[in-house]
Amino acid sequence: MYMDAVNYISDVLQKTKGKELKVAFLGGSLSKGERVKRELCFVSLFEQKIEEKLSNGRKVSVLRYGQSGTMSSNGLYKVKELIEEKPDLVFLDYAMNDTGDRYLWESTEGICSQLIQAGAHVVILLFCNDQGHCTRGAMERVASHYHLPVVDIGKTITDKIQKGELTWEEYGLDYVHPTPLGHEIITSELLNLFQEKEQKENVMEDYYPETPAFLGAFRNSYIMDLSEKMVDTKPGDVILDTEITMKMMLMEFWQDSIKNEADLVFMLDGQKVCGADAYASMAWGNPVCHYVGGDGSEETYHLVIYAGKGKPPANWDYSQFHLRLMIGC
Repeated sequence: MYMDAVNYISDVLQKTKGKELKVAFLGGSLSKGERVKRELCFVSLFEQKIEEKLSNGRKVSVLRYGQSGTMSSNGLYKVKELIEEKPDLVFLDYAMNDTGDRYLWESTEGICSQLIQAGAHVVILLFCNDQGHCTRGAMERVASHYHLPVVDIGKTITDKIQKGELTWEEYGLDYVHPTPLGHEIITSELLNLFQEKEQKENVMEDYYPETPAFLGAFRNSYIMDLSEKMVDTKPGDVILDTEITMKMMLMEFWQDSIKNEADLVFMLDGQKVCGADAYASMAWGNPVCHYVGGDGSEETYHLVIYAGKGKPPANWDYSQFHLRLMIGC
């Protein structure tokens, strides 16, 4: 079963004693603070208050990796950058945005696996919408498998509502995003996890299971950036034609003012598997991520990506294309 968050974080504090503590928040619009001023977001409030919570003038730096409209598949692309900053503790917040798609389960496991391999510690946050729902099952399975704590803030909120201590209108600006009061409640829940205990002779050993929780498609992965090949493309242009060995593949794309045709076609072993249309997939201007192929077993595929014919609306100023592939191996 997954670990108790207070004891887990207490051990992290002891293991990093004597140095600056680096705490990261990786997730979607809740961690970004969508619809409230930046200084009222729970990440900002945590940053303001955490050093007061800790003793002996302990310094804490907070790394913000929240981006609206993103899922764990997008987060997988951010892990490499985050690892370079050497975080001690990462709060993961994708349970609200993730759906039940298998590639998102694999992405969540990939994020946790790669962070743990890099020496970071991970706490999974669960929020909820106004119906009390989020992707609990997959998140809890990953947490249990990797012995990680889960902090179910969504349950805390629904319990308060059921007891008459809070209404959803007090907590939420809409069906999911918190009010300033909601962010204060979340901050309080997080700060309560940081309890420095007496020095222990034995702190937790870093744990990394030999087998994956799911297929392990992204326990290890690398990024192939094809953006430079996307300049001045025309329908029929071949962007990539290669043999590639992988367990699973994702693609992430976003648009800018470079004029290109707004459509891509992906072929695996001669079969069309997906497409990418920057005009049809805006996602608030954020990178859009899709599953391309692979079933979790390591196989070699013939991958072809070529430019198709997009259908831009009238007076549309933006065009394609930045493209990055995530190759699970």
